[in-house]
Amino acid sequence: MLELMISSGTQPALEQAVDWLLKLQSEQPTAATLEAFEHWVASHPQHAAAWSRLTHIQHTFAQVPHKHFAKQVLTSIDPASRRNALKKLGTLGILVPAAWLGYRTLPFSRWRAEYQTAVGEQKHLQLGDGTRLVLNTDSAVDVQYHAQRQIMLRQGEIWLETGHQDQRPLVVTTPHGQLVPLGTRFNVRLSAERTTLAVTEGAVRIDLRNGRSAVVQAGQQRSFAQDAFEQTRLAEQRVGTWQQGMLLAQDMPLDHLLKELARYRRGVIRCHPDLKQITVSGAFPLTDTDAALDLLQKTLPVQVIAPSRYWIMVEPASAAG
Repeated sequence: MLELMISSGTQPALEQAVDWLLKLQSEQPTAATLEAFEHWVASHPQHAAAWSRLTHIQHTFAQVPHKHFAKQVLTSIDPASRRNALKKLGTLGILVPAAWLGYRTLPFSRWRAEYQTAVGEQKHLQLGDGTRLVLNTDSAVDVQYHAQRQIMLRQGEIWLETGHQDQRPLVVTTPHGQLVPLGTRFNVRLSAERTTLAVTEGAVRIDLRNGRSAVVQAGQQRSFAQDAFEQTRLAEQRVGTWQQGMLLAQDMPLDHLLKELARYRRGVIRCHPDLKQITVSGAFPLTDTDAALDLLQKTLPVQVIAPSRYWIMVEPASAAG
């Protein structure tokens, strides 16, 4: 349950964050409301942490099947009752699928992870065997070198260039299976439902827990869950470009692009339903998401409304006036 992820010291802050999320979602916030919200976030580090955690949970809701359950529960919560709100959020765990139930436990392992990055941060590591490991935004890994060299991806996205200064096998583990690189460069991204592997050099073998295996060659990418593979596809051109602080989009739905940008900043970016299927092509800076949003506003019939740096709305230009 959600409550298990909350220490006694942070629960009041999370309760308050729930109140703010409901208030901002359920009404058009006034300037006074937004000023009060900004003051609350800035007034204590636990407030900022609680808001970040809650918006991360909401982002994850959007990735899981049956996401209408999340929306239904969130919008039905009585804003006047903080504890009731938390209870209902906890009850959500009964409604959502098993993938989400497993993913919900990630914060525990994330807090214990050896290497972590915050939202918008990247971290470059050179391991003892010469392997180059890069963590993308909001990611967590453990590195254990015993009988084999094992890198466990707990959350987020990593890039690896395997080293050759150690003869022990190298294995990358995610909740969905294991990756055995065959001398290579590759990208691994973890979400609630699947792991996505994209190989740019060499090859990587995927081993599922049910015994099935598949090899992904350079120039290919493939997603997998615990017991099933998706179709092999050509690797997306933008694989790994996040290391250069850049998101490359080619005919990408606007809603998808905004979700990608949201990974690199705290808070929420909402896309108007009428704009979700607009396709976008171009290069967008990940290290300055405000500039990326401004670029969208200059090149598309949209207007970015930012009543708070934690709350961004992308609306049709005509509707925004």
